[in-house]
Parts: sequence; C-alpha cells; structure tokens
Amino acid sequence: MNENFTDIVDEVIENGYAKIENFISKQEAFELEKQTTKAFKKAKKDFYHIETEFTKVLSINEESSQKIKYFQYLNKFFVNKNIINFVQNYFNSDEIEISKIFLAESSNSGEEVNVLPYKMHFDKTRYLKFMIYLRDVENRDGGVTFAKKEWNTKLQEELLSKQSLKEENVVEINDMSVVEEITGPAGTVAIFDTNITHKAGQVLGEKKRLVLRIDTRLKTNV
Repeated sequence: MNENFTDIVDEVIENGYAKIENFISKQEAFELEKQTTKAFKKAKKDFYHIETEFTKVLSINEESSQKIKYFQYLNKFFVNKNIINFVQNYFNSDEIEISKIFLAESSNSGEEVNVLPYKMHFDKTRYLKFMIYLRDVENRDGGVTFAKKEWNTKLQEELLSKQSLKEENVVEINDMSVVEEITGPAGTVAIFDTNITHKAGQVLGEKKRLVLRIDTRLKTNV
C-alpha cells in the first residue's frame, strides 16, 4: 500500500474527495481480487448485504476479519496505521473507527436507471470512505462520481443540520461539467466524505466492477 497518501488530508477536507491511482499496486489488486472472489464463494448468507443477479455485496466487521479464515486477508485494513492516522487527521480526533469493509461486484443490468444511489445525493450520516478499485475502471465501468468543489457550500452544511432531512438527499445538477467520475486502473482509490454530493457508479459496459470499500467514521459513543 502507498504509505505517502496522508499528505492529501487537506485536499479531501477542501474538496470532499481525492483520487490516488497507486494506492495499492497492480499486483496487490490482483491478489485481493483472487481472495475476494474466493470470499464470495465461501461466505454464508448472513454476510451478504446485497445479493441479486447483477450486484453482490459482502459486509465484514473487524471481528469477522479476525475469526473467519476467508475474510482474514481484510484484517490488515482494519489495523492499518496509515489509514487510521489519515482518518484521525481528517476528523481531528483520535476517537474514530473503521466500522466495516464492503466487497462489491457489479455488472450491467441491461438498463440505465435514475434512482438512488445512482442519482447525485449527499448523506446525513457522515462517513469517510476509501473505495479501492480491484479491477480497471474506465468509462461505463461504474466509476463513483462526485460534484466538484463549488457544490460543497455553506448551504449544504445548513441543510445537513436540519433534522427533517431524509437520510439521502437528492441534489439536482444540470451542468455535468461540475462533476467528476473517478476512473483508473486497478489499485486506484477514491477517498471521500459522504456529506459531499456524489452518486454510485452504474456499470453500463461488459466488464464486472469489483471494489473493496472501507467505511470509517467518528465513534458514535463519544
């Protein structure tokens, strides 16, 4: 893993997201792809967050990464000092946690949809997420998309403070030049705050997207 990524904390604070193409090496991504494919085959139903014809998602906590053999390869992410340091610096607090890791494989369903989470939105519950591409993601391969800096405004902060808001809040953006889709080779990561305007990537091509997502946050009991 790239150990020199902690110097982009300020970029994420400023813009809400950042992209690093060499977060892990191509070889590391290849090994993680093999281990993740094995995990999908061996995982019990309890670990499936989503399981459909076109999307399957496994949800793993730290305890499971310690105790279950086919998830043990993920434990290094729960205890990674560079990730922990980054999150502590981002939230300016030692009271943080890596809550879960999600493994997700997505394929083309045959139609383009315009519903959440594929609409531009922001989340009221705040996480800092690391989305690592385990396969190359090009156009139409389901890259996660973010609104650029000008959309991260005081107005949004005011909206987030209102208790009446839904958990996910749709933001209408007509000018697509103000958004950026994150593409890149296997090993690329998008680090992002879920309070910024974003949308999930929908696979519209022939390839299957495979990602490892690390969800981090401030501890909820402090």
